[in-house]
Amino acid sequence: MPHVQNGWYLAAWSDEVGRTLTQRWIAGNPVCFYRLGDGTPVALEDRCPHRKFPLSLGRLDGDVLECNYHGYRFDATGSCVGVAEQQDKPRAATRRFRLLERDGIVWIWPGDPDRADESQLPDTSWLTDPNWTHVKGVLPLKARHLLLVENLLDLSHETFLHPSTIGNAAVAATPIEVTTSGPRVFFQRRMIGVQAPPFYEKSMGLTGLVDRWQDGEFHPPGVFLLNIRLAATGTEEPEGFHMKVLYGMTPSTENECHDFYALARDYAVDDAELTAFQHQQQLSVMGEDVDALEVQELMYATERRRTVESSIRSDLAALRGRRVLQKMLAAEAAEENSGAVPAGR
Repeated sequence: MPHVQNGWYLAAWSDEVGRTLTQRWIAGNPVCFYRLGDGTPVALEDRCPHRKFPLSLGRLDGDVLECNYHGYRFDATGSCVGVAEQQDKPRAATRRFRLLERDGIVWIWPGDPDRADESQLPDTSWLTDPNWTHVKGVLPLKARHLLLVENLLDLSHETFLHPSTIGNAAVAATPIEVTTSGPRVFFQRRMIGVQAPPFYEKSMGLTGLVDRWQDGEFHPPGVFLLNIRLAATGTEEPEGFHMKVLYGMTPSTENECHDFYALARDYAVDDAELTAFQHQQQLSVMGEDVDALEVQELMYATERRRTVESSIRSDLAALRGRRVLQKMLAAEAAEENSGAVPAGR
C-alpha cells in the first residue's frame, strides 16, 4: 500500500538528530538525517545518485556529506559538490526533504516541498510550556499505517485491550460524537459518573466516581492528539486533571511504522516518581497495542480470500480517517498519472 507523500509526519524528536548520520525510512523513502554546524536539521534521500549506496553510511566533513562508496560529496541542498575520483564536478544531486523543527519535534514533508503547509500541524506548544511536563519516545511497529490510525481513532478498544491500565467498561459503553473540518477528523466521548481506570486513579489520586472526557484529533496523514480530562463527578473543568497524548503515526515501509509518543500532564509537574510511573504505564499500554496490531497485520497479510469487514458505531471516526487517507492517496495517484505535479520530487 502506498503512503501519502504530501503531508506532515513526525520524523524524529529533536534530540535524536545530531552530527551523526542517521537513517530512518519515512513513508517508503530512505532518509538520511543530520545537523549542520549551526544546528539546522537536514534530511536527504539516503541513496547516492552514483550507485544507490546509503549516504548514512558515509561521513560528515564539516557540513559536506561524503559517500563512503566512491567519495561523492553533497552539500545540504543535496547538490553534488565534488567527487574524489576526478577534478570536475559530476552533474548529480540527491533529494532534500522539507523539514520543520518546532517544540522539540522534527517534522518532515516527504512530497512536494512547495506544498508544505505549517498550518496543517496541530498546536504542540505544551511540549515546551513550563506549566506542563511530558515523557516521550518511539516504538517500532511491524504493522501497516492504517491499522495504527484506526486503533487510535477507535478508543473503545481500551475496554478490552487495556483493562489493567486505562480501560474499563465505561469506555465501550459510551458513544462518541464525530465531526470533521476539512481533512481533519475529531471525536469526543463524555463518560459521566464512572469509575476511573487504575492508571488515572493512581496518577490523580481520584477516588469515587469521576467525569472522564476524551477529545481526539486526527491530523492526516500521520498525527493524532488526544486531550484527556478527569474530575470528580459534577465538578467539571477547571477543577479536573488535564493530560495530552501526541502520537506520530509515521509509516516507514509498507507494513511497518514508527510509533512516536509524548504523554503530558499539567499537574504535579515536578513529581519525578509520578513521571516515571506514567511513562511505565504508557509503555505498557503501547506494548499491548503493538502486540494486537502486529497480530492483526499477520491476519491481513495472510488473508487469501478477502472478506467483507464488519463495522460498528464506534468505528465511525476510524472509518472517516480511513476515507480521508484513501482520498489523499487517490488525489496523488491521479496527479502522477496525469503528469501533473508529482507527490515527491
